[in-house]
Amino acid sequence: MRDVSETAYLVSLCRALETEKTKPLFQDPLARSLAGGKGELQKRVLGDIRAIANAIAVRTYIIDGIIDRLIRLNGIDTILNLGAGLDTRPYRLKLPSNLRWFEVDIPSILSYKEQKLEREQPRCFLERVKLDLGDRNTRNTLFAKINDESQQVLVLAEGLLGYLTEVQVAALSRDLYQQPNFYWWMFDLTAQSLLEQLQHHQSQKIFKQYFTDGKTAFSFAPENGTEFFRSYGWQLAEFKSTWEETRRLKRAHQCAGFQELPIRWFAKESWQEFRQKSGIALLTRTSF
Repeated sequence: MRDVSETAYLVSLCRALETEKTKPLFQDPLARSLAGGKGELQKRVLGDIRAIANAIAVRTYIIDGIIDRLIRLNGIDTILNLGAGLDTRPYRLKLPSNLRWFEVDIPSILSYKEQKLEREQPRCFLERVKLDLGDRNTRNTLFAKINDESQQVLVLAEGLLGYLTEVQVAALSRDLYQQPNFYWWMFDLTAQSLLEQLQHHQSQKIFKQYFTDGKTAFSFAPENGTEFFRSYGWQLAEFKSTWEETRRLKRAHQCAGFQELPIRWFAKESWQEFRQKSGIALLTRTSF
């Protein structure tokens, strides 16, 4: 693999696998084509990806629901998808035609995506921006342009922040807050203590070997969770626990219930802490 961005093919394959179930959480008919041979290769390398596929499916489902609600009830007119990868929401969600959707990612991923989807029609205005998000000056120019042309923006950073350093996330937090019409920010978040528990799992070892050149796969995993963002102008509006939603949506492994009961019964404080270790966070500006 050239770099970690190529995990986009695996994510797309996981969405295809969910779509092909008897009772899927969502429909993504374009995912199988986008995953292509690279997605299948990564599946073979990792082996049993059922847990990964279920986690991706639940994450996708949660984010879909929050986007739908924000459009219907809060009137967002623009979505800025950072690290968009092979996401197909502009094609598969029920979106107003006047919604503006911007996808930002590296040129290789977006060029491939354009070629695969050239005959497909998005349900809203869609613009792809080929940009390395590490280029702070260029990205801030883009942020300012989108801010000036919008009234209420949702920033989506699905599967992105974990690969950044704490310094990089802090800078991104500041830069997004500088744009007054960027009202909402949604991303997935996992605590360091939970990552440490998972790092010895075989799939994690393979992921580290093939996708990150032997380096630690995830850099940003603050133990204080969403409180990290408060000093940069962002406050928590909603948090969906991955553990709870995976159980509710029947995508957890068979022993999950037995693992949960002792914590809930005998250590309520530990349970509240545990359920916040991993999930989808929706932030708002502190002045909003």
